[in-house]
Amino acid sequence: MKNDLSTKDQILRTAEAAFAEHGFDNTTITQIASRVGIRESTIYEHFRNKEDILFSIPLAQIKTLIESNERHLRGLVGGRIKLRKLIYNYFDFLAGHPVFTRLLIFELRPNRLFYETETYEWVRVFYRPFQAAIAEAQAESEFRSSIDPYLLLNLVFGTVDHLILTWLLDEPSPPPYPLLDPFFDLLEAGASVRVPVPAVDDKRKMILEAAASVFSRLGYRRARIQDVARLAGVGDGTIYQYFKNKEDLLFSLPIEHTRDLISTHGQHFRDIKDTELRLMVLVNDYLNFLELHRDYTTIVLLELRYNRGFYKSPAYGLFRDFARVFYDVIQDGVRRGHFHDRVNPYVAVKMIFGAIDHCVLPWLMFERPTRLVPLSKPLCDLFLRALRP
Repeated sequence: MKNDLSTKDQILRTAEAAFAEHGFDNTTITQIASRVGIRESTIYEHFRNKEDILFSIPLAQIKTLIESNERHLRGLVGGRIKLRKLIYNYFDFLAGHPVFTRLLIFELRPNRLFYETETYEWVRVFYRPFQAAIAEAQAESEFRSSIDPYLLLNLVFGTVDHLILTWLLDEPSPPPYPLLDPFFDLLEAGASVRVPVPAVDDKRKMILEAAASVFSRLGYRRARIQDVARLAGVGDGTIYQYFKNKEDLLFSLPIEHTRDLISTHGQHFRDIKDTELRLMVLVNDYLNFLELHRDYTTIVLLELRYNRGFYKSPAYGLFRDFARVFYDVIQDGVRRGHFHDRVNPYVAVKMIFGAIDHCVLPWLMFERPTRLVPLSKPLCDLFLRALRP
């Protein structure tokens, strides 16, 4: 046993392995002390009895799972997608920690006293994001509101338990990851207001959201398809059903967000006639969007803007459509005499996007400024002074 672990940690590590290998009933305090290389009395300085050791073992792992869930939920939208990710993350953790999982399934689940321990209170904390995801899915009409959330929670954990239990009994077979997609389909069919149609589009959306998070965090070059698949909760092969390769996935990322941007501008312009106000709304909406969608912003500025291949992709056509909105407003301003007739709309659009890009970059890299939206007024003042007669 490594000396850099505390005596208490050495006892817990040794006991975990012994309980998983021989069972709780067949392991003695004497055996644990012997393996650690300490006296039995030393164990009782840290733990009341053997059950106290058993109940203390999962605490660190449960806290790790709670922190992992918090990380993996960042950037995800929608209760159903969050629940999927939480289930996959839990399953992946169990599959990756078979010693802990054997202890959980065979020793802790059937032990009545475990449910009265402090450790089990942390299990309740671990359940909370699952409960919140179910509640969010019901509030957004993704799941039927008539379903008892407690019943659905039990269905989730009961199914995972049974899948993992069979795998543990069949070890050393590979973890049953291929069974997760059929389980998700069953879960959503049973819980949804209607059977999800199309599930294909749902998976594509989850893959894109996961890719946005992974590419933004690791960078395109360092990111792997496996990283995206893991975060999306799908197999590597599933990604290739929707995207030819990693580059195709990258170039597909901005499509939905850019469509949303164009749609937002169309809605906001409906009743605005003044040219200057239209341009101010455009700039403010764009900065607000970039601030709210940091992953999108990171990918556009750091991965796509200077990627030659991107300019030959369908996504770039949407970027041109978005820029065209600015172009048309400026051209209309020139035509109506609101802007100087010497203004070249093409150059003006380049000026606006170039200035915004270079303001956003330090925000991404250094958190300077802390927010983008307050830049809207000074930037618009500068732009309008340049454009006015």
